[in-house]
Amino acid sequence: EPVTRDEAEDYYDVIDHPMDFQTMQNKCSCGNYRSVQEFLTDVKQVFANAELYNCRGSHVLSCMEKTEQCLLALLQKHLPGHPYVRRKRRKFPDRLADDEGDSDSESVGQSRGRRQKK
Repeated sequence: EPVTRDEAEDYYDVIDHPMDFQTMQNKCSCGNYRSVQEFLTDVKQVFANAELYNCRGSHVLSCMEKTEQCLLALLQKHLPGHPYVRRKRRKFPDRLADDEGDSDSESVGQSRGRRQKK
C-alpha cells in the first residue's frame, strides 16, 4: 500500500514518483495497464523507490531485493518475451551515507529502514 507520512515523514521529499503493489493491483483490476511494458515500468518504480529511500543493509531493502528476484523468476517463466532489466544504484546519495554512519541514533525496528526523526 502507499507509504504514509505517518510511516515515513520525509518519503515524499525523497521519492518523486511513488508506486506500490496495492496501487498496481488496483490498476490491474480496473484494466488500467495498456501493455505489459507499462506494468513492468511500475514494477521497476517500486523497487527503485525502495532502493533510493531505504538504507543499504536495512530489512526493508533486503526483503525488496528478495521479492525482486522472485518476481524476475516468475516473469521469465510467464512472460519470456518481455525482459525485465532495472539499473540498480551503485552509489548511495550522501544523505544516506550520512545516516548510515550515525548508527547510535537509528531506531530499532524501523519499518521503512530510515532513521526516525526525534
